[in-house]
Amino acid sequence: MLSACQTRTAVVMPVGPGATEALDTLDSVERYCVEPHDVIIVDDCTQDGTYEALLAKQRPNWHILRNRRQFGIQRLVHTLSLAYQYVLSNTDCDLVLRLDQDALIIGSGVLGDASIYTELHPAVGLFGVYAHDYNRPRSFEVHRQQIARELHPLRRLCGAKPSWAWLLKLAEQNGYQRGDNVFGGAYFVTRKCVAELRQLGALDMPYRWHSRLMEDVYFSMAAVAAGFKLGHFGAPEGPLCLEWRGLPFPAINMTTAGFKVVHSVDKGKNTDRVANGGRTARQVFQHIRASHEQV
Repeated sequence: MLSACQTRTAVVMPVGPGATEALDTLDSVERYCVEPHDVIIVDDCTQDGTYEALLAKQRPNWHILRNRRQFGIQRLVHTLSLAYQYVLSNTDCDLVLRLDQDALIIGSGVLGDASIYTELHPAVGLFGVYAHDYNRPRSFEVHRQQIARELHPLRRLCGAKPSWAWLLKLAEQNGYQRGDNVFGGAYFVTRKCVAELRQLGALDMPYRWHSRLMEDVYFSMAAVAAGFKLGHFGAPEGPLCLEWRGLPFPAINMTTAGFKVVHSVDKGKNTDRVANGGRTARQVFQHIRASHEQV
């Protein structure tokens, strides 16, 4: 059995406009991920100086890619596919942490924790916040409705059938329930799973893929189509504690509770100065990192 410190992990982060936020999130990776790791950053053709700022601050373990054209949020599948292809072709990493620009790592050891999880759950290919949110059941209904709309017979007659329809069929043969997903703010995917996705053709969606499906739904579906299970690695039993927008608790409470990855720190509840004693949530996390570095 490999020890956690022997595992090489790739941290994949798609980046849009906002150099300050992107560099701060990357700083959280470097501060708390003491295990050997590579960082694959995919800039979405930003025009606000973000790409240049990333190049100026580039570290030896950073690989900075750039989309050929701007894909935006509705083609995040394509951006992440580029990163996953790069992981397979240019690194020996056996695990990938996909991290949003507005997520943060706030505690040490999450890469080692994830490595141990893969050893204990070899059938799982993609894991994160899946079975439930930190305080409630997850609902996949909005994604089920999106899938139903995009599979409507009229779209097929108009030549707008979604390019992932064949993947859904394979996934359902393996027990997938439409819309189920591991939340995309931060999740892990194994190299074996990514390799099977490439072999299956799931990393080659055409630009005109006739879909607005969220990337976390897409890659969850694709992982099951490739023969893997989805796993829960979130609160309260796991280190990921994520919300779609905002934080479950004020920033200081997130760290004292022992969580290690959060989303999202820039917008929504518990992120403003009122909730965080005069600082934004991101500033609180910055201050905590700086305090630890001085110890």
